[in-house]
Amino acid sequence: MMSRSTAGRLVGLLLITGLISSASAARTADWKPRSIYQTMTDRFARTDGSTTSPCNTKAGLYCGGTWRGTIDHLDYIQGMGFDAVMISPIIENIEGQVSYGEAYHGYWPLNFNNLNSHFGTHQDLLDLSDALHSRGMYFMMDTVINNMAYITNGSDPATHIDYSVFTPFNNADYFHPYCNMTDWTDMAIAQKCSTGDDKVPLPDLFTEHEDVQQLLIKWANHAIKTYSIDGLRIDAAKHVNPEFLRKFSDGVDTFMTGEVLEGAVSIMEDYQSNYINSLPNYPIYFDIISAFTNGSASLLAKTVENMRVSIPDVNAMTSFSENHDKARIGSYSDDMAMAKNVLVFTMLFDGIPMIYQGQEQHLKGDGVPHNREAIWLTKYDTETELYKLIAKLNRIRNHAGYLGTDYFEDSTHTIFQGGSELAFTKGIQGRQVVMVLSTQPSTSGRYDIDMTVSYNAGTVVTDVLNCNNYTVDNKGVLRVDMDKGEPRVFFPTHYMDGSGLCGYSDTNITLAMLKTHSASTSTGTQFTSGTGVATFLLAVVTSIFVMFL
Repeated sequence: MMSRSTAGRLVGLLLITGLISSASAARTADWKPRSIYQTMTDRFARTDGSTTSPCNTKAGLYCGGTWRGTIDHLDYIQGMGFDAVMISPIIENIEGQVSYGEAYHGYWPLNFNNLNSHFGTHQDLLDLSDALHSRGMYFMMDTVINNMAYITNGSDPATHIDYSVFTPFNNADYFHPYCNMTDWTDMAIAQKCSTGDDKVPLPDLFTEHEDVQQLLIKWANHAIKTYSIDGLRIDAAKHVNPEFLRKFSDGVDTFMTGEVLEGAVSIMEDYQSNYINSLPNYPIYFDIISAFTNGSASLLAKTVENMRVSIPDVNAMTSFSENHDKARIGSYSDDMAMAKNVLVFTMLFDGIPMIYQGQEQHLKGDGVPHNREAIWLTKYDTETELYKLIAKLNRIRNHAGYLGTDYFEDSTHTIFQGGSELAFTKGIQGRQVVMVLSTQPSTSGRYDIDMTVSYNAGTVVTDVLNCNNYTVDNKGVLRVDMDKGEPRVFFPTHYMDGSGLCGYSDTNITLAMLKTHSASTSTGTQFTSGTGVATFLLAVVTSIFVMFL
């Protein structure tokens, strides 16, 4: 049972917030403590609640996932500790089928003024937003602003696209003249030529055009206001005119992260300095894959240091290791040690973690379309090793942030490199999180490593993954027993209370959410759903008083 002192602290925080709602959208600072669960709406949950309905992933057809289905499975998401959910693009897509499928993914836009009826109704989307906000969760929408879509089925796109079918961009003047993408690395070509192919070309919007810019900004702000959206992911941001990307970022009232699929740190630096505050961290993603699939751990350590000194704000970026466009970690190997090490780094490295649906189930799709499996076929198993691991990682991340929000501003440092091990530290001296990763398989044996850590001599630390305690010796060295390729995550034992891990209370995990709400509301930057906030806080107040009746 919650203590009276804890209840008093909760009530105090609630009195600070005063159940005040805000019409302002969430900003970068509000998102940094969050972690995001990325859903693909059509493949996450069905309205009928089925866990057996077939889905031919390879065929690329609609399988029946809906916003209503997502509402019904928020417990599953929140059980892992996620406090934000991203959904697929919401607008109406083209109808029709080509050899590789339909527009189930949401990236083939037709009409910005209509919703994708396959996913649900206007009321369903409002209800999803309310359901998320009532739980204290943020709502992120994947968004396409680079292109529309048209089925030509092999006919020449240069002559067979009828631009009048698009809304609101209903004539060719709104688009760049059609050209095929001949060099994806040439930015001039990438930003003016069409993605897609000759079956489904994606006509490239003329985003240098003032009318196009204003229509997109107006639409985005309307959607954000209507559905109380807290953040956007900008699909294919690399292919958008960068000056417009900056104008869109400035003109749309919410946080956004823009997909620039490039591995060079210098490109990330240029975009974050000049065009958009946040990007998915592709340089780190590519090195995660390299480190844990072929043992190139030193390259990951080098990139971590390079980003720390080069990128204006690594903590504003989104950290990921799977998404709907890339092969799943399980496709490289069945080995659970690899999957665990990848997740530990993804969740605890700088930035806002974004975990793609099914990663917690160790799914094995080897790229599009196989990596877009129907999650309901896993029966939303909450007993898998990776589901439980993510919950632990969210807890220690939230706990470290509750003890000091400077945790979300501090940079990750490399502190150890062995033959098959890497260790990183993040956080302020005395209460930092240290992760030790291994590139060895789960069949490997036990051995010890001695590493100099940033903890003071004599500090007792707890491995939050297995709850064993270790003591730093008088030279500042920590002896770590490695076994079966398993990662280690250390935190000072003195500060474990409130973490909800290893038998300690979960007080701070509960308070961390309220602390975020309180601080952000007082500056007018939290929660776009006033009703959701009031519902959430009122529920907490009610539960407190019930405990003392």
